[in-house]
Amino acid sequence: MDPELPFKIATLLRTVTFMVLVYLGLGLLVEQYSRKPGSQLKAFFRIVCSPVTRPVARYLAPGADQHRLLLVGIGVVTALWAVTVVVGNALRPG
Repeated sequence: MDPELPFKIATLLRTVTFMVLVYLGLGLLVEQYSRKPGSQLKAFFRIVCSPVTRPVARYLAPGADQHRLLLVGIGVVTALWAVTVVVGNALRPG
C-alpha cells in the first residue's frame, strides 16, 4: 500500500468539498438576485445543490425556504472542508 494514500484521499475530499462550497455559493447568489419566479437558472442550481440541501432539509423545520437550506448547507460543508484541511495537514508526508 502506498504510504501517501491517506494524504491523497484527504486532498481529494478537500477539493470536492471546496467545489461543493462554490456551487452552493453560486446557488445562494442566484436565489438572492434572481427575482423571476419560473427562472430556469434557479431550477438548475436547485438541482445541482439538491444533494446537499435535501439531507439538510430533513433536520430543519418543514417548509424551510431555499435560501435557509443553502445557508445551512454552506455551514455544514464548510465544517467538513475544515475537517479535511486539518486531517490533510496531519497526514502530510514528510
